[in-house]
Order: sequence, then structure tokens, then C-alpha cells
Amino acid sequence: MLIKRLPASLLTTLALLPVGIFAQTYVDPMGTVDLDEFEIRSEYRFEDLQVELSQSTFNENVLSIYGATQLQDLGGLAPNLSFINSDTRGFGDILSLRGSANSIFFGSPSVGLYVDGVPGGSVSTYPSELVNIASVSVLSGPQSTRFGRNASAGMINIETIRPGFEAQQALQLEYGSYNSIGVTALSSAPISDTAAYSVSAGYSSRDGYIDNILTGKTEDDRESINGRFNFYLNPSDDLEMRFGLFVETVDDGATRLSSLFSPDPYEVSSNVSGVTELDRLQLNFQVRKELETGELTATTSYQDWDLDPSLADLDLSAFDFGFSEIMQQEELWTQEIRFESDPDLASTRWTAGLFFIDSRTHGDATREFPVPPGDFVPPGFVQTEQTVFDIDYQNIAAYLNADTSLTDKLVLNAGLRVEHTESSIFRTKDASNNFNFPGPPEPVVDESQSRTQTAGTLGVTLAATESIDLIARSSVSNKPEGYSGFTSNPVFIQFDSEILLSHEVGINYSNEDQMVSGSLVVFVNDTDNYQFERTVPFSTDFVVVNAEEVSSNGVEAKLVLNAAEGVFFDFQGGYTNAEFDKHRDALGVDVSGNKVPYIPEYTLRSGVRVELEGGLFGSLSYTAYGKTHYDEQNQNGFTQGTFGTLDLQIGFRRDNFSLTAFGRNLTDEDYYQFINPEIQAGSPGAPQRFGLRLDYIY
Repeated sequence: MLIKRLPASLLTTLALLPVGIFAQTYVDPMGTVDLDEFEIRSEYRFEDLQVELSQSTFNENVLSIYGATQLQDLGGLAPNLSFINSDTRGFGDILSLRGSANSIFFGSPSVGLYVDGVPGGSVSTYPSELVNIASVSVLSGPQSTRFGRNASAGMINIETIRPGFEAQQALQLEYGSYNSIGVTALSSAPISDTAAYSVSAGYSSRDGYIDNILTGKTEDDRESINGRFNFYLNPSDDLEMRFGLFVETVDDGATRLSSLFSPDPYEVSSNVSGVTELDRLQLNFQVRKELETGELTATTSYQDWDLDPSLADLDLSAFDFGFSEIMQQEELWTQEIRFESDPDLASTRWTAGLFFIDSRTHGDATREFPVPPGDFVPPGFVQTEQTVFDIDYQNIAAYLNADTSLTDKLVLNAGLRVEHTESSIFRTKDASNNFNFPGPPEPVVDESQSRTQTAGTLGVTLAATESIDLIARSSVSNKPEGYSGFTSNPVFIQFDSEILLSHEVGINYSNEDQMVSGSLVVFVNDTDNYQFERTVPFSTDFVVVNAEEVSSNGVEAKLVLNAAEGVFFDFQGGYTNAEFDKHRDALGVDVSGNKVPYIPEYTLRSGVRVELEGGLFGSLSYTAYGKTHYDEQNQNGFTQGTFGTLDLQIGFRRDNFSLTAFGRNLTDEDYYQFINPEIQAGSPGAPQRFGLRLDYIY
């Protein structure tokens, strides 16, 4: 089926070429990024961290300060941005922003992801490693009218480093606690007057944090290899083509989990050695054409994410109380055609686009567990269940966003999105047992559905003074309906579309002369049919359900300050109160007023960077998260209290190399970054670590 889709997708992009080649254009070279942007770990500048209303933009220097080497490390770098994860390279991650989150397995993302104009699929398939990064922008609030990929809560937009006018290479070596090793190589160069390339490759590994006292080995060892290649072709000054490739191979050990009842969260006695093996492949082709009135871009991508397998011990003990093995694959085609007007030609700047996504998720999950003896169940009875499902999803959308200058100080923003979605599921389940007893047959699920929806935004920005901007915005956005692959119960197979009504007001202050910038935003969100996942009582089903009404209100504050020559301070803090306004739990108990699971009460990141004469530099940063619940009942046993970690870096830079010593979680704070109430286990946070990093550019 996917082979048949390829020509249509590529023809859409290729059809754009004659439009761009024969259109009247002005000669305005698209240009390439200056080599100064390529210098990793260069001297920190005030501009490295940009503060805007409802947007946080930071570059490689800022990522270095906070030790952000994986996508999951971005949590808290923007206010109220959180990753709930068990260190499985994205599989099963819950990514939230302003109180809106994806469900674990089967729902669409609330926070979208773009890398070089290429959208991501489900949150589980987002690339884990941050390599060759030029900038990361986090846009808070609904972005349905600004991007082809729908994002009801926000968008993470990543740009990688583009080639400059001369060849340049870089090498980074890192070694630290738990035998952690990191090697990253970057190369960028022009090939001719019209062609250039950039390539990066990375390897990382470490010993596990969790000891298995039964086997004498560590459980959660990690190892990965990744590479990214971009080839740029400029046939003329106003036309650019890019061919991109990204690959990642992961050979990890067990999911980082231990029993909540263990006296030491970093010890287990598991008789099943966990495995996490996955591969990511992304191919993309992009054409950019400068026209008289703006820029036209067409992007085609194919992505394949293959988890084979994820094997986990369900009881984390020496007894045969069960295991879970999941094999899952997601294939994704996307096509986006986007036009952005030239802001210098008219008082209205607008963006319009067409977007298409076609995804197929294939799952094969086996679960084995003992059944307690009873009137009809003999002692030693072990049940084995195998679930196989295929979930297809297609979405086609048109979007338009415009900023119009009503006066020289007042700008009106308006946007509209219309999209049509179709989804289907085919599912089977087979059950067996060690006594060969016959069981009731599980019905085959074969269903489909479709829906057309709209989203929109309306807001104003007022330049109150040269340094102060005010903003007010309201938006309506949605997440599509879908299917749960781990049930055949007709009550729970299908879940409904989620509708979000969002309001925000804020103030932004920026004074580059005094080297200070800050913002304060207040938001109010109301969600109907909020999507999240839970188990079905008295079964092994795991499904997405809809909470009837959820509210999420909060505040976000940012500050960047050049306090003195060579001294920089930044602060990113957010508070979210996310509650069920109208909802009942799995047993029908009214839990209205309870906190929504997986949403931290607050996030905070603050750092100080010092640059001294002679090349010495250092940074101190603090990251904290508020109380987080992991079940609808808000039970204390499944709640992580407030915690914070402290990081330190000290380094020396000379000419084209730098040497940095770092410490992470200096106070050795104990906390869980994920809790699983179903198996009463949690993922302990990374312990205290130290290391050295060498960067060399030539």
C-alpha cells in the first residue's frame, strides 16, 4: 500500500518545480548560514536565549548549560513543558505543555515536532538525540493555523546547522560516570558554487543505573548510533533543493523501572532481562522557491520507526509473575506545501499551506502472567495473550494565518484551519494457557471513522512602548478521534475528538541596550473530551478514554539578564493547575476536582553563565518540577512530590577547542520521573554523575 502512495506524494512536490522555475522572481540569494553559527560551544552571548511572548528560542550554548543532549532533556526549558518518560528513547513518553498531553500509546500529540520543516508522527517516534542543532524554539499554545501538523497545545521547532561558505568540521568527545561515552562528529562544506552538504554522526553508551542483584548485572544499559545528512542544491539564486536523511539505531537494555516497594529504587531482582531495540529512518525532500511576493516551500517525507522488541519483566522479581513483549512499527508519509509572504511588501504578513499525513501503526504485543487460583482456575495457571493490530490514520488540512498592521503599534492576528481525518483499525487477539483450557474467543475488530473539523485563532499585539509589547489571544483547536489497540470492548474501542478552548494575555519587555528581556503570560484553557489512557477494571485492556471536562489555568514567566560583563542569568518558570471539572474514574467514582495525571504543578529552570577573560567559563543551573500525580484518584502512593536537581559546568576555551568538566544532579536527588500504577513500579531519575567533554573545531 505504501509503495502505491509514493508516486502521488512525490508528484505533488515535483509538480511545484515548474511553478517555481517559470514564475517571475526577483534576484535575492537565499543565502546560507554564516560559519559563526557553526561554532559549537562558542562564547555565550545575550542573544543565545531569546525571550518572546509564548515562545522560547535557544541555541546550542543554552542546551549545553542544561545538559540537554536528548529531546526529553528539553523539559522545563520552556515554562510548563514536561516530558514524563521511563528512559525508553521516546516510546510511551507523555509530552505536555500548559496542561495538555498526549496519551501513552494511541492518541495524537498535543505538542507537535518539526525538524528542518519535517513533522513528526506520534510522540513515541520523535527522534531522541539532539545533534547538529542550530536552534530550538518552543511555541506555547495552539499552533493549528501556523503549521501543517496539528498541534493543539504547542510546537517544538528544531533547526539543524546549515553549511557555510567554507569547509568546517567539529569533533566532540565525552566521558563520565557509569562509563558513559559520547562521540559526535560534524562536517559541513560547499561542493561547488551550487551545492553543499552537512553531515553529523554520533555514538553514545553508558552502563545502567539499576543493578539486578539476581544476575549481578545492570539492567538499563544504553547504546545508540545516529546520523543525519543533508545535501543542498541551488540551481539558481532563488531556488533551493534539499535532500535529507536521518537514521538512528538503539540497542538498550530494560526500561528503567523498579518496584515502588523496593528499599533501593536502583535495585531489582528480575528474572527477565529487559530489552529495548529500535530503529528510526527518515527521508525527506524539500524545495524552496523565492517568488515576487514571498517564499514557496514543498516538503515530502517518509519516516519508519521500528520497535523490535520492547521486553519487560512485569513483576521485577525473581518469580515468574509475567512479562510483556511489544513489537511495534509506525510508517508515516507527509506532504506539505507552504507559502509565506514577504513582510516588506505589504502591511499584512500571511502564511498559507496544504498538509497531508498518512500513517500506519502495526503492533504485535504478547503478555504472559499467572492467574490467581479460584473455583475454576487451578493453581499454577499461566495465561498468555497475543494482540495484533493495524491502525491507519489519514489527515488532509488547509491552514491560513495572517498578521495585519492596523496601526503602526497595533497588529491583528487571525488564523483558520480546516481538516478532514479518517482512521481505521483491524485487531485480533489470541489467548492460551499452560493447561490448554479453551477460552472464550476474542471478537475481531474491524472499524473505521471520519470527521471534518475546524480550528481558529484571533489575537492582537500592541507595542505599548519601544520596550513593552502586550498580547491577547484566543484559540479553538482539536486533537482527532482514534482507536485503542489493546481492547475489543465496543465501549472502549473508539475515543472521541478532543476540543480545546484557549485564552492568553501577556506582557513582554526587551531592552537590548540594558541587556535585559522578560515576559509574563497568563493562560486559561478549557478542554472537552480530554484524552488519556488507563486500564479497564477486571481485564488486561488498556484504553484511551475521554474525560468530559478539564480546565487548565496557569502563568509563565521568563527573564534573561546580562547582569555584568560576562555574566548572564536566565529564568524559565511556569505554573499549571490542571483539574478534572467533570469526570468519573474507571469504577464510576466521581473524581471531579482531582488533578489531571502526568501534569507537573510547575516547572522551573534557572541558570547563571560566567565568561571570564582568558577563556575560563562556568555555569550553574537548577531544574525543578512540582507535584505530579499518576492516577485519577491522586493517591499518595502514585504521586511524585516536588523535587529539583543542580548542575555545574566549569571549562576552558582556547582558539578552536574547549575542555569542560561537568556535574549533573550534584545533590544526588532521589525522585521518580515516571510511575506506573498498574505494576506499582517507577522510573527513578538519573543519579549524580560527573564527566569531561572536549570540543574541537578545525
